[in-house]
Amino acid sequence: MKLYESTTTPRFLQERELWFPCGDYRMRYVHVASAVPPAVSRPPVVFVHGLMGYSFSWRYNLGVFARQRDVYAVDLLGIGHSDRPPSGAADFSLPATAARLLAFLRSLGHSQIDLVGTSHGGALAMMAASQDRSSPASLIRRLVLVAPANPFMPNARVRLAFFASPFGRMMLRGLGTGNQITHRAALGRMYADQSRITPLTREGYEVNLGDPRSYEYALEMVRTWRQDMQKLRAALPSIASVPALLLRGAEDHVVSPASGLRLRQCFRSAQYTVIPNAGHLPYEEVPQEFNRIVLQFLES
Repeated sequence: MKLYESTTTPRFLQERELWFPCGDYRMRYVHVASAVPPAVSRPPVVFVHGLMGYSFSWRYNLGVFARQRDVYAVDLLGIGHSDRPPSGAADFSLPATAARLLAFLRSLGHSQIDLVGTSHGGALAMMAASQDRSSPASLIRRLVLVAPANPFMPNARVRLAFFASPFGRMMLRGLGTGNQITHRAALGRMYADQSRITPLTREGYEVNLGDPRSYEYALEMVRTWRQDMQKLRAALPSIASVPALLLRGAEDHVVSPASGLRLRQCFRSAQYTVIPNAGHLPYEEVPQEFNRIVLQFLES
């Protein structure tokens, strides 16, 4: 089943979109129901995108997973097609964003959920799982973490210091008014093989890359990143017992392999897999291999 083909669709999977209230604002998500009856369906899967992604990021995965499961993909508050609160109107720290995500998960009415998070969404998934573990009845069954942001990323410190500076903030805001050549370069850095980036991919990501508000959202994340990673590190022992799959592309230059190996040591039952010929977005670049590995883990 191909879920996204038309370049004229106003919003990705608009016909399947729903809205979750977050105070005065709404978080958009899409739901693709399982193709099999509930009696034989597997636990549902919720997909959480990275910093400048949205539900569109999972366009090659949702239909495959929906053969046996209910699947959901969020547009986190402030990005994608969700409401975009003005600066200072919402808390975008990692704990607050994770609490919104967890409230959304609990609203779905399932007893168990498998959570797939990539990059910043991976850090968010771990924090949400930690918050979930404080509940008498834990909801999150398994974690799939795709090149997750984590507290053990030494290469991130220089970038964070730069973007936290006045010049760095000005430069990041400038990307929002840049042309498509600038946006293509930013997207190309995420892929190992840029020839795999289709016109549809570029068009889909212009929802964020072409909107100056997306860069304000990114700056909100940068502002609390150092404290957020400290809080995440303190939270990791609480999710040590959660079965986890850690995935990365062999040619990922965003999240270092050393940090992923260090993160794996924080879990008692963790599988670490490197996908060859892929960059930071293996679910887009080599979706068949990604789908196979993740489904095998979830069904093992």
